[in-house]
Amino acid sequence: MKTRTFLFLQGPASPFFRLLANRLETTGARILRINFCLGDSLFWWPRKATFYRGRKAGWPAYLEKFARHHAVTDVVMLGDGRDYHAAAAEVAQAAGIRIHVVEHGYLRPDWLTVEPDGMSAHSRFPQAACEIRALAKDAPTVARGGLFRSSFLTYALYDLAYHIPNVLLGPILHPHYRTHGPVHPVVEYSGWIWKGLTAGHRRRQAEEAIAACIRMPDGSDSRFFLFPLQLAGDYQIIRHAPGGDLFHIVDATIASFAAHGPAGTRLLFKTHPIDNGLSRWPERIGKAAEKYGVADRIHVADGGDTDALIAKSVGVVTVNSTVGLTALALGRPVIALGSAIYDVEGLTSQAPLSAFWAAPPLPDAGLFDAFTRALAATTQVRGGFIGKAALDTGAKNVAERLMEEEERLPESFRKLRNAAVFRYARELLDI
Repeated sequence: MKTRTFLFLQGPASPFFRLLANRLETTGARILRINFCLGDSLFWWPRKATFYRGRKAGWPAYLEKFARHHAVTDVVMLGDGRDYHAAAAEVAQAAGIRIHVVEHGYLRPDWLTVEPDGMSAHSRFPQAACEIRALAKDAPTVARGGLFRSSFLTYALYDLAYHIPNVLLGPILHPHYRTHGPVHPVVEYSGWIWKGLTAGHRRRQAEEAIAACIRMPDGSDSRFFLFPLQLAGDYQIIRHAPGGDLFHIVDATIASFAAHGPAGTRLLFKTHPIDNGLSRWPERIGKAAEKYGVADRIHVADGGDTDALIAKSVGVVTVNSTVGLTALALGRPVIALGSAIYDVEGLTSQAPLSAFWAAPPLPDAGLFDAFTRALAATTQVRGGFIGKAALDTGAKNVAERLMEEEERLPESFRKLRNAAVFRYARELLDI
């Protein structure tokens, strides 16, 4: 059997890729790695790696030559949204090299995604109900609940360990590299420090906003829609949403709600749990609500129990967040404004956003069961990026999946890269 040669690119800010490489090596696979910054080196050490210090424009040609010289058979990377990774996916696909995109799981918690080619608009996972049911035919029931303890402190320390060397020594050692994040790490951390100092005030504000939204003046329950916000710099927004601009999408959603939301309904925006506060969502959304004349019907909460809010809502609006899957699991109507793996007829609304406000359709429970079983059987494994048990389990399960000779999603399901068509582009971008 031909030796598999795995080339690792950037991974999570944790030892996960190093542990995964160690696992693959025990099977006889050959391991290569290209680092782009000191942070990459930190979590790969003591394994050896090649350092790419060239300009971004020269990366595709460099990678093509590197892969050919080293007879690379597989590329492994965290997501396919970063510029280096998006280019690598195109180079690998053209060269017939297998692409393995590893990310946090579509299913939550304590699952990891392992997809060929890419995610969202680039995913091979089918979006026709008949194909989904065929994949689910012999798939087992999906186990619910978490397996591992998570630690935000560990996550934060890993993130600091990754970025501090880049900030201090990056301009000298890799001057052409730019972080994949939307802002400089120092700016990012300043936002977190401010959020930490104002945590109590924000919690009280969130409680007041939620109470004002879900209760009518007479004490009865209101009819409200929930929009769980994603991170504005998330590549699921940048590459897999109309216009790639969450601020514009939110503004257009408020305009649509103002024009078509039935009288008496409300719209609650909930900020992402790890939003750093720099997007200033309360101010932005407040100004948009005033502009469209619905300031009394729009609410923003920086906190709260997402699952509880979903259960009380009459429908969930999202771009492509995995919260959409949570809402479908709870039997709530969902509309996905961008490319989402679960945007399937029978699960999510396929009608215009303007129609969703008046008649949000309930998901087909049987199809959702088939969807989750098919998804788990083809793209998901148990594990995580933080914590010893999660890391060990995840490295073992991902390694086993990568070493499979037969792909679980056939090449016939492959989608063309950069050919996404967004159903709601005209409705959102024309506002």
